[in-house]
Amino acid sequence: MMRSFCVPRWDFRVYDGPRVDEFQSMSELLDVRGLTVDLPTARGWVRPVNEVSLRIGAGESLGLVGESGSGKTMMALSLMGLLPPGARVSGEAILSPANSAPENLAELDEARWRRLRGLDVAMIFQEPMTSLNPVMRVGDQIAEAIAAHFPNTNKERINYWVLEALRLAAVPEPSVRAGQFPHQLSGGLRQRVMIAMAIAAGVSDSEDEAPTLELRKPGIPLTKPRLLIADEPTTALDVTVQKQILELLDGLRRRLGLGLLFITHDLGVVARVADRVAVMYAGRIVEQGRVGDVLRTPRHPYTQGLIAASPTLERGRLSPIPGIVPQLTELPPGCSFEPRCPVRMPECRLAVPELRDAGHHHVARCILVGNANEVALKQ
Repeated sequence: MMRSFCVPRWDFRVYDGPRVDEFQSMSELLDVRGLTVDLPTARGWVRPVNEVSLRIGAGESLGLVGESGSGKTMMALSLMGLLPPGARVSGEAILSPANSAPENLAELDEARWRRLRGLDVAMIFQEPMTSLNPVMRVGDQIAEAIAAHFPNTNKERINYWVLEALRLAAVPEPSVRAGQFPHQLSGGLRQRVMIAMAIAAGVSDSEDEAPTLELRKPGIPLTKPRLLIADEPTTALDVTVQKQILELLDGLRRRLGLGLLFITHDLGVVARVADRVAVMYAGRIVEQGRVGDVLRTPRHPYTQGLIAASPTLERGRLSPIPGIVPQLTELPPGCSFEPRCPVRMPECRLAVPELRDAGHHHVARCILVGNANEVALKQ
């Protein structure tokens, strides 16, 4: 049975507020081309990330959506250099931060990753209670993230940056919270601490005093554009706190010029915070485009199934997708979604479809896109 997509707190409508147009003048931050990850298992090599291509600009938010087992988290870990031992990575993932030359993340050694990770690319993990050290005060943990990149900075300056990062993450009474342990904080505050830790090194690289949050204007980076990966950061939180965290992340990426890769199961979240969306299934991107185009007029049967399985204020009964995501060792020879597809054709079993142009920078991996039989897909 597929994991349900719960959107109880918002109507399932695309947010039509200011979008990435504010950042058109900014450069491309991440350009992924044919990224592939192979992992060794007892049953042979498996490929959880299969020739994935996507891009994220500075100040832009890309939503990555799919069921559990689709490869979303493995994709994120490959961009952080945190893959399991023995993993093989091919393709390109060009990160172009403003403070250094472009780097291919698929070719970095561990020494270079240590200099890059947490500074030019950072990640907010799904469960903060298991990600934070339970025997260290949260302020000391954030200070470690700063000191790792700025070892010659004095303690007083680092403490200032710690409090500034907590203020940016909207943590109330930052000086008090910095002295507390993770178990003394609520789930929402722990997640805000994780956000503060992810952006701390970026806050601290300015030579000048950082202006207060109230003086920062949306769309103008504080320092240098960076890539921030958020792996389902609102899953374990109640709906009120979820909304606050989403608004916080959306505001931070606009104020700091961050490129945000937002991984989620929740299509309501994508509709609210993403500029573009990529739908992932069995390790491949099956549909990608502007969030309004993909959610209003989905062209791949899998995307249509996800939307049909998402509760809204209008729709009563849900229509779950039959079956489950296939095991990576038992993928069909053609389209991976073919065994579950309601409009499958004999041709779907022959070969993996290419991404086809659906217009307006919207692509889908389905042989019916642009075909005369596509009317059957839309019904």
